[in-house]
Amino acid sequence: MTTTRQSRHRWDSTTKPTAWPQDLVRFPRKGVVGEIKPHNAEGIADGIRQLVTRTAGRRSVTPQLLTYRQVPGQPSRYEVLAADSGELKRIIAGWRPRQRVPKPTTWYQLRHPISVPAAVELIPRWQCPTQLGNLVEAQVRAKYAMQLGITLPARSASRTGADIEHELLEMAEFLRELAAELEAEVHG
Repeated sequence: MTTTRQSRHRWDSTTKPTAWPQDLVRFPRKGVVGEIKPHNAEGIADGIRQLVTRTAGRRSVTPQLLTYRQVPGQPSRYEVLAADSGELKRIIAGWRPRQRVPKPTTWYQLRHPISVPAAVELIPRWQCPTQLGNLVEAQVRAKYAMQLGITLPARSASRTGADIEHELLEMAEFLRELAAELEAEVHG
């Protein structure tokens, strides 16, 4: 059976997500580089390829792939799924150019779907993956940050680079500690 370009853009409704885990080992608050993609074969493969590039040579970074897919029968609601980061690390470590990109099998569902009323118009945006991605990305980022209890800096969906980076929080903490130590030396 051959896969046509059109079928690769369809939502993957076969993934049965697991409830969000209580432990944050799979979802650390620091040292994360992530991508946000549609939950379909092409989106997942693109996200993994981008994560391979963005995490190359950075062993302490945890890759994260967030995907979104339409809730069946509700064209303006999208559920957000997160790939298991341990499985994603193994896929990235074993990735070889020109080979089929393996798809993660374990996905976690963020607690509540996002609502995107603008996705349904005269010409539905879900028929144009780039427009829908630009529309949905900010809400996916906000939902992910809320789920982890972190704050992510605002960013444009069309900006180049990783869709999610919260490794910089480590640097901010380091700089705060350094400033406190320097201040203590000056006043001490």
